[in-house]
Amino acid sequence: MAQKKKKHGKVEYRKSRPLLRFRLAVPIVIIIATFVFFFVMYMVSAVTRKDYWEQEILSTMRRSDEDKNARKAVKVTNPVPSSARADASRMGECAFVGDVSVLGNYYELTSGLVFTDAVTDMSESRMRSIGRSIRSASPKAIYLWYQCPADLEKGAASYESLVDNLIDQNENTPVYVLTALPASDAADNQKVDTWNAALFAMSDKLGLHYVDISTTLKSNDGLLNTAYSDEKTLYQTIGDLILTHIAD
Repeated sequence: MAQKKKKHGKVEYRKSRPLLRFRLAVPIVIIIATFVFFFVMYMVSAVTRKDYWEQEILSTMRRSDEDKNARKAVKVTNPVPSSARADASRMGECAFVGDVSVLGNYYELTSGLVFTDAVTDMSESRMRSIGRSIRSASPKAIYLWYQCPADLEKGAASYESLVDNLIDQNENTPVYVLTALPASDAADNQKVDTWNAALFAMSDKLGLHYVDISTTLKSNDGLLNTAYSDEKTLYQTIGDLILTHIAD
């Protein structure tokens, strides 16, 4: 405190004025207010432009539709015809999504490229995560193999959503769709045939390679051949069909 001497020799103390304190909140508020002001001005200017909706919104939607249409326009030969047998090492160079855990008992699959999530319970975020993981590994191909779901409609919708996510992130990687296994019961087998027919239609629509393993595994009555009741024989046969049905 400053001292002030009075006439009669007494000293009087008076308080000093407080120093100005710097408040960090002030410049932050100014910055935010400035940003909001210019953003509002931009939006007002943008939406009042006659061509804003056409140039900024519709053009983006059209580009997305054009990308999807271009993908759907890809011509493929389905079912994939037989080809020269590839080396078994190819299995480890491809990504496998679906009911493929047992296949790994008979062929060397790469652990980071095997995803066994159930398609009907898979979230969109999980689908995108799988797509990113596959993209980072750059496999030769992606194989999808799901058995017939209980709810065909829900299963088909989820399956196509999975395909969309995979292709969006791996547009240059071929995708192969393997048919579901035939059943031993006639009623169940009819449902499997319906599922496989839906997969065929989707493959043609989206430019996927449809590999028909079901026909090979059927007996004359259309059911699963008893020759494949042994797991090892069944999965080694499936692996052979994968390796002998590769699109150019």
